Amino acid sequence: MKIKTKPPASFWAIGIFALIWNIIELYLTTYQMDFLQENTTAEEFAVLQSVPLWYGITFVVAIFSETLGVFMLLLKKKWAIKFFAVSLITLVLTELYWLFIIDINNSSFVLSILVPIVVIGVAIFLYLYSKRAAKKGWII
Repeated sequence: MKIKTKPPASFWAIGIFALIWNIIELYLTTYQMDFLQENTTAEEFAVLQSVPLWYGITFVVAIFSETLGVFMLLLKKKWAIKFFAVSLITLVLTELYWLFIIDINNSSFVLSILVPIVVIGVAIFLYLYSKRAAKKGWII
């Protein structure tokens, strides 16, 4: 029998932050290509448009699995760990590809380096936090 423990206020604060983070991420993703077209050179944009199909599919899986993980976390379900794990793996693949294969370093430090590092950092945090929440009995 699992013992259900009431999560602290920080659990809810982190869950709400993660939800807002994912809403912003989904919103920005829908306008990313327009933004990149306006803020990169024609040569860099051509490189961006030539990314392989697997990259796009993996990116969509990453975003939606993280969003589902947030909903599972807020519903206090252990499935959050699995969704965050999938998100972490797929985000690492896509962001490392973005950092090391796609060459848009001239466009913006924030866009080309800082955002991928922050995205990976948030994914690692959410995965580890959901595992901790399960261990403490906040999610079952």
